[in-house]
Amino acid sequence: MSKKRSNWMPILLITIVVAACAPLLLSFRSSPLLAFEIFDRDVYNLEISYQITVLLLAIIVIGIVYGIAGKDGLTYLSLRRRDGIILPEPWIGIKPKETESWKNLGFNFAIVITLVTTVVIYFQLGYGESISLELYPGFILILIFSLMNAFSEEIIFRFSFVSIVSRYGFSPYIAQGLAALTFGIVHYFGNPGGIVGVLMAAFIGWFLAKSMLETKGFFWALTIHFLQDVVIFTALFIK
Repeated sequence: MSKKRSNWMPILLITIVVAACAPLLLSFRSSPLLAFEIFDRDVYNLEISYQITVLLLAIIVIGIVYGIAGKDGLTYLSLRRRDGIILPEPWIGIKPKETESWKNLGFNFAIVITLVTTVVIYFQLGYGESISLELYPGFILILIFSLMNAFSEEIIFRFSFVSIVSRYGFSPYIAQGLAALTFGIVHYFGNPGGIVGVLMAAFIGWFLAKSMLETKGFFWALTIHFLQDVVIFTALFIK
């Protein structure tokens, strides 16, 4: 009996860590620990300060995962593992054919999720605005910020749960559920925000955790998240 209880401790610990990170992200959004004055526009300076601060937090989370799960936990950081067997999810229409794999599903969902995000962001942030964004440094910074943000959030909200749950032999649905719950809640105050933002983020959190679990890698989670962030940052940085 005591052995079963002790097995839950790593999951409880990483859940506490992620839960503690969520309010920190919201706080760092307006008051990052590190402050940089590099660009002419304040929005760029605030964003680079936030992204570097959160990147450091993500590195700490990687260290915690390593401390709990050892080297096995770090295997999910691989970008080379892009394929794997798809477990059916009939409730959202994922009914893979025998020849279908994550190379197909990841690509298709990357397009669909990005289009949906674009529509939602257009109505929440960009409706009625004309797009005017300088090529340099604006567009280049969008790509940099999107990559940094996607990496950090995937580490905190996906990699953390997936690595620990997999290492200790629990159901993958525990990792997917925790990823959906935490990512959804924190996006109530994010972009997209509100109830729509929560539902979208919860689904993306669940789906990207599924991608990590079934490919045993980081590629699709990072790529799909990156594409969403390109859309979001473009809308945020419109003049």
